[in-house]
Amino acid sequence: MLGYILTRQRRNINGLTTLIYTGVGEEGSFTIIVDNSPSLFFIDRFTKLPKDVLYSQRKEVNLKSFNFLDVDALYFNNYNDLFNGKKILKDRGFNCYESDVLPEERYLMERFIYGSVQIDGLSTKKEDLFEFKNPRISKALYTPNFKILSFDIETGRDGTIYSIGLHGTSINGEIKEVLMRDSTKKNGEQDSYITYIEDEESLLRTFISRFKSYDPDIIIGWHVIGFDLDFIERRTNYFNIKFSIGRDNTPPTIRKNQNNNWNCFINGRVVIDGPPTLRGAFYTFDNYKLETVAKEVLGVGKDITGSGKVDEIERRFREDKKALAHYNLLDCTLVSDIFKKLDIIDLTHTRALTSGLTMDRVGLSVAAFDFLLLPLIHRKGFVAPDTKEDEGTPPGSGGLVFNSTPGFYDSIIVLDFKSLYPSLIRTFFIDPLSRILSTIDPVNTPVNIEFSRTQHILPLYIKDLMEKRASAKKDGNPHLAQSIKILMNSFYGVMGTPLSRFYNPDLSLGITGSGQWLLNLTREYLEKKGYLVIYGDTDSIFLQLKEVEKARYNSVAESITNDINSYISKYLEREFRVDSKLEIEYEKYFSKFFLPGLRGSKAGAKKRYAGLLNTANGEKLSFTGLEFVRSDWTELAKEFQYTLFSLIFQELEVDSFIKETINNLKSGKLDNKLVYKKKLTKPVSEYTKIIPPQVKAALKLGDEGKHIRDIEYVISVDGPTPLSMKTTNLDYDHYIDKQLKPIADSILPFIEKDFETVAFNKQPELF
Repeated sequence: MLGYILTRQRRNINGLTTLIYTGVGEEGSFTIIVDNSPSLFFIDRFTKLPKDVLYSQRKEVNLKSFNFLDVDALYFNNYNDLFNGKKILKDRGFNCYESDVLPEERYLMERFIYGSVQIDGLSTKKEDLFEFKNPRISKALYTPNFKILSFDIETGRDGTIYSIGLHGTSINGEIKEVLMRDSTKKNGEQDSYITYIEDEESLLRTFISRFKSYDPDIIIGWHVIGFDLDFIERRTNYFNIKFSIGRDNTPPTIRKNQNNNWNCFINGRVVIDGPPTLRGAFYTFDNYKLETVAKEVLGVGKDITGSGKVDEIERRFREDKKALAHYNLLDCTLVSDIFKKLDIIDLTHTRALTSGLTMDRVGLSVAAFDFLLLPLIHRKGFVAPDTKEDEGTPPGSGGLVFNSTPGFYDSIIVLDFKSLYPSLIRTFFIDPLSRILSTIDPVNTPVNIEFSRTQHILPLYIKDLMEKRASAKKDGNPHLAQSIKILMNSFYGVMGTPLSRFYNPDLSLGITGSGQWLLNLTREYLEKKGYLVIYGDTDSIFLQLKEVEKARYNSVAESITNDINSYISKYLEREFRVDSKLEIEYEKYFSKFFLPGLRGSKAGAKKRYAGLLNTANGEKLSFTGLEFVRSDWTELAKEFQYTLFSLIFQELEVDSFIKETINNLKSGKLDNKLVYKKKLTKPVSEYTKIIPPQVKAALKLGDEGKHIRDIEYVISVDGPTPLSMKTTNLDYDHYIDKQLKPIADSILPFIEKDFETVAFNKQPELF
């Protein structure tokens, strides 16, 4: 059978570690049970084992540690014995290698199974599952037609569930139902898509029954783990109902980790939660509320919003259950439509197939690096160390940012090194193996850290990934291209974090140090050619064209990139005997460009600039790092900055615009543009020493503000005030001083103007 593994787990059954893989295949749902693969880790061959280490077998293997010591494999019948054994050994000062690699992950990674699987063996049918016992499994290509269920609950102030909305796909077509609690109706009485249930206990039992009949592969929702599933679990516990929604009728395991991130394991099913998934896929919104995302993605929003939401839900439950059902189902369909519009399921599935992780873990870059590198390291004759605990944050050089001179420039081209860090890895053969074997045919880097030219893994793997990404882009497969890009770009970060077993500061320094050297080399080359390099950041160079070149900026820019690539290639061949995999590209052209200064300094700011960007549809104003693109500034500030910069770039008069903006502000015409939107990183009660404005606003909401994570507020004469607490007593002087003046002060001095003079006819002080 061809299939796709949705979940992986291990259990201790009859004293043996039993690996269980559950998923969906071409003939239906399946589970693979493996109880003939003992858990293991590695120890130094000279280790004398204490008697209280309950291993089943010790075996010499042809592998070495990164310190070139011979190792033995130590096998255990079950994971409990393994866990206790490694603790005993570590407590007594012995080395353990890969003792933190989970057996259910090791079994797949060593077979290069990244999710899709070919199952060969006999099966038995148990309820709706094909069960395979110790079959032969191998990597395959298979993409199921996933059954997806979006669900959402509505709850009351009394801590009970009022209704549960369901929307999705099943083998019988579209699912569209609301289970509504109503003591005046008979159980199962229906009205359109509404099914009435007499009491909460029956509601929960009906939901579990419906869930099993729909048999989804993927569950989606908005905060569906931390709210909906967690709430249902607590209510089923209250009624002593078994919350058996796993494919083997087991209940879910719901946990919140130390970073307040929720995860949920449901055997044979995957839960994909909207907000963290969007963040992990690099989507950005002002906030990740369903209302905000739905309006931006779909152009429609929720049925009930704002501070009166709870009261309106209570009213509808008492007086208008059909309206409550409409609201409940709409939340479900909004989630379904967002996932469909952004193609989140396909992107997540593709990232899983690329990384080897399950679909709910695709953001774990360290785990993905392990899945890739461990089996390849073994085949090179080595075992990896355990991940060290609490190593602290390592010193890191990061990308180079050039010092700049603030002011106006024209005819600026931006050149960008394509996939800089992966290309440096390929060029200088940088990876964990090549570092420990650096004495074999060594290659030096610009920062005098050597790597092996012939003994390496990552450079060839990245070459393969780059070729696959190019093919994906050519074939119109953006999700594969994006997945590969995310994976490749994660390699540098993984090798530079102590959270990885492959952490070595030489690796990250070899990459970032070489990147800094390359940026400086490029600047020196351009300056010798007579160009003014005005700015540079990590992988980008900003340079001003010569006067005679400005009319031909596109062709000149392409010529410059060709010259740079040729120069770098020859330089690396001559000085380092390497074949350059580096490629600089012409990225964009600004006809006019502005670099702001640091406040209170003559130096230029870093990672902050604006300009008139040339596009296929003409010129447009572009901002990077400035207030216009920052979500924590008001619409007043953003619109003011956009218009002010636009006028200045067009060399138009600005005084009247500034005065008009202030007059409109003070007259109340801009009141709807004065809202701050901020995040609270912890409960308001935990802010004790310093209480920022957003927390002060939240405190005014009383109980409602205790647990919110996002807040909209204005500044009134009474201080920060939640938007929901309507106020007309706004502090306009605050907005002038804190929103308009800083923006104006960042650019007006460069056209010999002063905000106070323009706005209020004040004469600037001479001394």
